[in-house]
Amino acid sequence: MQKSIWLGYDIEVQSNLVLQPTKISFWNEDQFKFQPPEEPFHFMSDALIGLSFLQMNPTWRRQFLKKEEQIQFSKQAWHALEPHHELYLRSQERVSALRRHLKNQVTPIVAKFENIFTDVLDQSMEKNTFDINQALSLIEAIDFLENQLQQPLLYNFALKFSPKISEKMNFLHSMLFNLRSLIALDHNAYIQDPTFQALKVDSITDYLAKAEYIANDAMLYYNFKKISPQVKANPYQQMMEHFKNYLHNGFCLIENLPKSFVNSLNKSELEETLYLVQMDWLLGTDSGLLFKIREELYGLSEGYQSIFWPEAMPSQKRKDHKLSVCCQLKEDLVFPTSNAA
Repeated sequence: MQKSIWLGYDIEVQSNLVLQPTKISFWNEDQFKFQPPEEPFHFMSDALIGLSFLQMNPTWRRQFLKKEEQIQFSKQAWHALEPHHELYLRSQERVSALRRHLKNQVTPIVAKFENIFTDVLDQSMEKNTFDINQALSLIEAIDFLENQLQQPLLYNFALKFSPKISEKMNFLHSMLFNLRSLIALDHNAYIQDPTFQALKVDSITDYLAKAEYIANDAMLYYNFKKISPQVKANPYQQMMEHFKNYLHNGFCLIENLPKSFVNSLNKSELEETLYLVQMDWLLGTDSGLLFKIREELYGLSEGYQSIFWPEAMPSQKRKDHKLSVCCQLKEDLVFPTSNAA
């Protein structure tokens, strides 16, 4: 008999131009009796929210998944269905190659942040609820880390957390990203013209817009650095300030890459590589993961329309302040080629 689990939860929301989630509550056993499960959505955003929810807290897994085979299936299903985690794993070899040329970030600072991160996350999870407003304290914690390291998360390849914390961050980002995807799906169901009004979700441009332009800016800064010995002191300082202020991302990209790595490439190779390493940073580093988590938390704090969808159009007014999800995840849906009986 094939394995399966039911995932049921409520998302409490506040009215806004785009609904603003405030809390996620997993259903107790009695609530499942009143609503039959449906199949997950095509891109599994509803299932991934529930699976991430369970993976973040081992107590919840034992509380809501009574059988050991269901607990194991929930882990396997998350790894099989979450594309961000697969991309994270695929990038590790290239990221590790870059890290070999860099000094590790200061361990005591990183360890202190890991403790703060764990404490805030634990305080956000009580009984069967993930309190988003409580989790917003992670923004302050991430800002604290940047201040202590005296370096932004942007294109930071050296920062590395313990495997346990990295895993928790992957679960948290998965839940937050798919939560926003679900809100977009709900919003789009109440608009009149999907061609122009539909909200879109993208794993790259939502966090790092116009990466090809950043690569061009980085090339400009790199060429300036090559001729800098020939530039007088005052103009040099002025130009450096302009690069920092007006081409900040390109400046950070070059400054965070090992000099030996950059100098080993010819011009055409460097142009292509400066784009690709941005993808590796965003998708495959702990700092990129933390950067994305903070962006999602900004969206929950300020409103999604302020951070991700400034072009959002009002949808039809809704009276309810809760979204309810109940879906059944079966083994043959997660592993279509398996010989589940």
